[in-house]
Amino acid sequence: MARPTLQGNFTSLVSDHSWESSVATIDAPKRAAIRKMTANPLQPASSCRTALLLIDVQQGLNSSHGFYGAERSTPDFESNVSALLSAARKYNSAAPPSESVFIVHVFHKSTNPRSPLHPSSAGMNFMPCALPSAGEVVVSKSTHSAFVNTQLEKILREQDVRQLIIGGVTTDHCVSTSTRMASDLGIVDRQSDDGESSRGILALISDATACFNKGGFDAETVHAVNIASLEEEFAQVVATRDVLQTVFC
Repeated sequence: MARPTLQGNFTSLVSDHSWESSVATIDAPKRAAIRKMTANPLQPASSCRTALLLIDVQQGLNSSHGFYGAERSTPDFESNVSALLSAARKYNSAAPPSESVFIVHVFHKSTNPRSPLHPSSAGMNFMPCALPSAGEVVVSKSTHSAFVNTQLEKILREQDVRQLIIGGVTTDHCVSTSTRMASDLGIVDRQSDDGESSRGILALISDATACFNKGGFDAETVHAVNIASLEEEFAQVVATRDVLQTVFC
């Protein structure tokens, strides 16, 4: 059924939702198919200065605490984060410094004493899948954005990062806020002295991000909606396999 246009009686159009179910059932698979056909936007780290930014991959951000939600999305989150870090570190072990992947771990230090991310809680520690290694940058934050009251913007600009790849927890809070701000700040973009602009690559790894159920919606729905709102407007959405096959080669 064709989606109605705003013609004639607007009241009758908005009250007749018969078209919505067909759109909902058809559009999702179509969007997935289109995404599969879209060219991978990523570049090899050897040809594009790349940073892997992992946000708040901390022990307190799991459903066992129940503080943020009773269920969490993305069952493969931990294994995907582990695979990304392993591949980046293996790549870096053989790459010249100028072509290495710049790895940054951001962790949240909550000011709420009840939060599992408060400094008094063991939940503030990194998950085993995301323990930083020697030489990797660790940034502490106390706001939703990894760029507010931190040195992250300065660090990434000093490294001349042109491809920023983001993963972490939670999709709808700190990951979303940081992704939007990275886009608005133009972290990966450049402008020459003569005014010519050059856009870099800002990518969000959909299956290396996760969030919790909220407001009566299950975790996977919250995750999917937030990924969809970030896609293209703020970042290119990619999968872990895209990063492993393209960036760390």
